[in-house]
Amino acid sequence: MRKLFRLLGFLLIPALIVGGAYGYYWYQVKTSADRMVEAAAPFAKITYARVVAGIDGSAGVAGVQITPVGSKDSVLIGSVLFQAPDPLFYLDAEKTLREGNWPEHMALSVTGLSMTLDADYLAQWEAMGQSFAVPQQGTGFEALACGDVQRFDLATTRAMKYQRLTMDMLVAMDFMPGSQSLRLRSDVNVADMAKTSFYVDLSLASNVLSIGSLVQAQPSVERVSLDYADLGYNARRNRFCALSGGYAPAEYAQRHSEMVQAELRQLGWLMPDLLVKAYADLQQPRAILQLVAEPSPGFGAQSIATISSPEDLLGLLNVQVSVNGVSQDLSTIDWSLDPGEAIAADGAATEALPDGALGAAVPQTEEQSVALQEPEPLAAGVVEKRAPEQEDLVVELEQPRPEPSSVTTIIDPDVIQVMPGIVVKARAAEKTYKPTAVQQVHSYAGQKVKLRTYFGRRIEGTLVRVAGGNLEVEQRLDRGVAVFPIAADKVAELSVWR
Repeated sequence: MRKLFRLLGFLLIPALIVGGAYGYYWYQVKTSADRMVEAAAPFAKITYARVVAGIDGSAGVAGVQITPVGSKDSVLIGSVLFQAPDPLFYLDAEKTLREGNWPEHMALSVTGLSMTLDADYLAQWEAMGQSFAVPQQGTGFEALACGDVQRFDLATTRAMKYQRLTMDMLVAMDFMPGSQSLRLRSDVNVADMAKTSFYVDLSLASNVLSIGSLVQAQPSVERVSLDYADLGYNARRNRFCALSGGYAPAEYAQRHSEMVQAELRQLGWLMPDLLVKAYADLQQPRAILQLVAEPSPGFGAQSIATISSPEDLLGLLNVQVSVNGVSQDLSTIDWSLDPGEAIAADGAATEALPDGALGAAVPQTEEQSVALQEPEPLAAGVVEKRAPEQEDLVVELEQPRPEPSSVTTIIDPDVIQVMPGIVVKARAAEKTYKPTAVQQVHSYAGQKVKLRTYFGRRIEGTLVRVAGGNLEVEQRLDRGVAVFPIAADKVAELSVWR
């Protein structure tokens, strides 16, 4: 009998040790979950049905219900799980993450997140977002050819017969010390709508993963990949918009693409046939988009400062795009704006308006508004060429020449004219960044400038000179000074410190 008890003792002791360790592991997970629930109390009431503590390193909660403060409706979540290499990570997870010593694999998954589209909190969030958003007039690009619809908002989504949204999400990080590479991954799957997968592969100069090593290693991008697949949204939207517009569902994609092309043409953008067809194909049911960028070795944050045009960006990133399995040749695209086309389109639209209706026209950009004003005397360096069919404004930047004028025009608010031809300074002008026409920028070489290109890039530095149709701007970087040429016809806004 004693031998039996000894044998049972040898068997029970390891079992008790393992059970105790698992109990502590489970307790740590529950404690962390309760802390998060307590931290979220001012914003939402969170409850969960059970704690998940898997021996594979997955830990979290299941049966989650989140009720925002002031709401009667709730968000339901099947499970929220954090994935680590092994359960030992959770014995002191908070300290490990706080110190920045991350494991080689981490992931956060949210499965079965479900919400009804008539929930009161969605209406509250939408109203809050609209209060902060810049008011937009006219029809958005996404709603063109969709009847009277101007925006695809919550009400439009409900009109497409969506009653509930159910989605799964995953955010993951994988570190390979041998190759010194880090992969960041994000997957989102919305049932009956669409799914996306996004990957970023980074090259590090360290085989240790921590916040400090990421900052010091100056990671470079090895590969970026985006996959998008329609799961039913296009079919619903096409039916809804075709019904709203009064034509067959099969016609919507082409009509929408044509209207988008016309809107872009008014803004001066000429879409090649390649992109027109690719965009129309993306509106079809079960459409698939794949985008891959594999830049040259060493592409990092400093490389972005050398980009001055879409052509530069595509060349550095080596972008490859395919739509529904058909590869798109982006090298044939002309990314330059055609201001003459935009001005001609706006002029034709203005002539078509009845008297007094100009104020009700579609909002115009600053450049288009200037084009519709009364012509003013051309600034130095501006040559106007007239053709039988249309008029184009050609800016000669390299050889400005003064125009004689018998009239003294005062544009400085601090200067007054006391007698014809005699002006005096009323007070000392305060220097600031003042909007300046690109045609007049010759006079400000050596001054600080701020500019924004048509592609949204903002540049601040010192204007070195204007030559060859380019504005050469000097910028100070971390490792010295660099001069970047910016094409004058790509400058949308320009301000000079004066």
